[in-house]
Amino acid sequence: MPGHADRARAAGMMQRAGLDALLIVSPEAFHWATGAPAGVAAGWRRLGAAMAVIPADPSAPVGAVASDLFAGPALAAGCAPLRTHPIWPEALSLRAVMRDGASAADLIAAATADRPPGFARPATFDRAAALAQLRALLADQRLAGARLGVELSAVPAADLPALEAAIAPARVIDASALIDRLRSRKSATEIALLRQAGAITEAALKALIPAIREGATRAALGRHFLDLVQQHAAGASAPVTAWEYVGFGTSPWSSPGTLSPGDVIKVDVGAVVGGYSADLARTFTLGPAPRLAREVFAPLLDAFEAGRALFTPGTALATIHETCIRTVHAAGFPSYARGHVGHGLGASIWSEEWPFTAADSDVVLEPGMVMAFEMPWYLDGIGGFIVEDMLLITDTGAETLAGATLPRGLVAL
Repeated sequence: MPGHADRARAAGMMQRAGLDALLIVSPEAFHWATGAPAGVAAGWRRLGAAMAVIPADPSAPVGAVASDLFAGPALAAGCAPLRTHPIWPEALSLRAVMRDGASAADLIAAATADRPPGFARPATFDRAAALAQLRALLADQRLAGARLGVELSAVPAADLPALEAAIAPARVIDASALIDRLRSRKSATEIALLRQAGAITEAALKALIPAIREGATRAALGRHFLDLVQQHAAGASAPVTAWEYVGFGTSPWSSPGTLSPGDVIKVDVGAVVGGYSADLARTFTLGPAPRLAREVFAPLLDAFEAGRALFTPGTALATIHETCIRTVHAAGFPSYARGHVGHGLGASIWSEEWPFTAADSDVVLEPGMVMAFEMPWYLDGIGGFIVEDMLLITDTGAETLAGATLPRGLVAL
């Protein structure tokens, strides 16, 4: 499938920044830009395994450098030009040379006939070979002397000099923040994946509640949630995985022994569909909530309700953060100092991605953003507390993608 980048929006942002193209290098952003997987060599998160170039001209296709093993998906996604470099697996397609009666040796010889003399595969991938292909790609795209906005947040310091040397006279300009802004507004396909992830997460969390009983262990509850995700994943349009932070007791960081009456139970979980992660959390108690738990959770819930009402297009994330912190302070806890009360959701290396609902944020909510909104507090000696929903910003407000059917209060089980 093609990538998720809004090319018209990207063109405007590049024009204002004085850029001729964007160079995308992280595995998750490569998939966003092209619609193709970055491939196994990207797992080391070193520069070169997979790179995409998005020209400022929105009519020009996205070009890519990909490993030979993953060239097919990049070609199918419409990457053009496409340059490839070899990685370590010896893998061949023989379909184009198959013929009756041929030996395996004859077929393999035919399939490798265009290899140069002395061809050898690297131990993993060859950065120099990949960057040489990037240089050729830029020439193909008439960007050899371009002002290139690079995802420098994903370029290891050890690889930056090699990148600068390989693409000279093209100039490297940090465009990490610009790319973050582009990725913060999701395409219809991305929203569909996040919607599925949210629905699966909510269904699995609801199904987990009957298992939160006296005698349960943390490990058993965590495993059960992961199993429930798979049970509710039928019909998903992409592979489904999940993560979980389930804990109980008076420590937010450890859950020794078994669940006992009076324990605070924090359930912070997410299903991941096609790499896109949900994020949803609730707090329970086993039996009636202890007094201290009630005193802590009440201002969190009040802050959540006050902040949730502000999730509309045009609202500054800093305003939401200020409202939430002020609400907790006014309830008698002036030292509460949570750094952010939410974050973007999408395809990242974990469940939190930019932008963050924080005091120093300059981001204003826009339709198409998918945000996790949360009010947590971790108090060793009382327990871990959190209420969190997953929200899609619409033209008129926010749709709850995960959490709509779950009570937000401190639920006694």
